[in-house]
Amino acid sequence: MILVGQYDSPFVRRVAVTLHHYHLRFERNRLSVFHPAMVEINPMMRVPSLIIDGGETLYDSGAIIDYLDEMVGPQKALTPRNGDERRQILQAIAMATGSMEKTISVVYERHFHAPQGIAHEWTVRCMAQLSGALVHLDAHAGEPWYLGRKFTQADVTLGCLIGYLKLRLPEAFPLGRYPHLERLSERCEALDAFIKAKPAPDELMPAKA
Repeated sequence: MILVGQYDSPFVRRVAVTLHHYHLRFERNRLSVFHPAMVEINPMMRVPSLIIDGGETLYDSGAIIDYLDEMVGPQKALTPRNGDERRQILQAIAMATGSMEKTISVVYERHFHAPQGIAHEWTVRCMAQLSGALVHLDAHAGEPWYLGRKFTQADVTLGCLIGYLKLRLPEAFPLGRYPHLERLSERCEALDAFIKAKPAPDELMPAKA
């Protein structure tokens, strides 16, 4: 399998962490989402993509992780096939991936536009949505993992969200404001799967025009 994308994307990283957690072998194509050749891999020019054995390409982190869960089977999968626990995990993932999208919106708005061209009302709304999600997630977080004693895909996704916030939008995750998520992030980043999927210094956004 070949994972396409850079680890500074929280969506790519959540797939990479899952692959490492499942001990599945894969290669990397670190092509930037902004590279013109990306359209040859994904017609929407988005990441991640996973090229599986046989040459088929899977798109979207959720669809890719669902495929990986099928590969390892229900006993190892980080999201159960049914039941209350599955619903709770998917709710946390929905809140976390939505927060990733809002964070990326703010980061891109600031990165690609001159100060006078930034849509300030839009960024304020995104920041408010992000803050609301983080307050909710922090209030519902268990110990030591999000649902308590069991490590799940909710933890993978939340760990990648918080890592991205610290990397690209630290003002949205100030020290001490979200203590439960802060501790969750520390536990995640100490795991071997997270360490192996840490963004490299050269996995950077393109320079401003």
